[in-house]
Amino acid sequence: MSNASEVKKPIEVKIVTDIRDGHRKETTSVNAKGMYYEKGSKIYLTYTERQEEIGDIRTMVKISEDEVSINRTGAVQMKQSFRKKVQIEGTYISPYGRMDLLTFAHNIEYKQMTQKGQLFLTYDLEVQGQPTGKYALTITFKEEKK
Repeated sequence: MSNASEVKKPIEVKIVTDIRDGHRKETTSVNAKGMYYEKGSKIYLTYTERQEEIGDIRTMVKISEDEVSINRTGAVQMKQSFRKKVQIEGTYISPYGRMDLLTFAHNIEYKQMTQKGQLFLTYDLEVQGQPTGKYALTITFKEEKK
């Protein structure tokens, strides 16, 4: 039952993060090129963010039926998983030090259409035990035109 024909497709990725902390709202947006592939019942998105101040950050997003995990390596290292209505610990290591993360996901939605898809997460984030706000993360991707 293994899927030996793993097809990798080049994609264009847009990552939008909305952060609400009380009355404050901040939105960041990043565009990147990456790869999409499926392995078994899981979907993987990989892409590299270029950050001038600190260097490149390679990100892998793994999407399964009931969990999303984000693993970042390079200029920063981060491991964080999200499961609906479950509190999950993670870590974030940057040039400035290590921080413990705690997320509580309210919503996880993944939609796949022909040649494109979208992942939407809403979650609360605590860093070093301090609430930092409510986050909405939207990752949209589409196959790159050749």
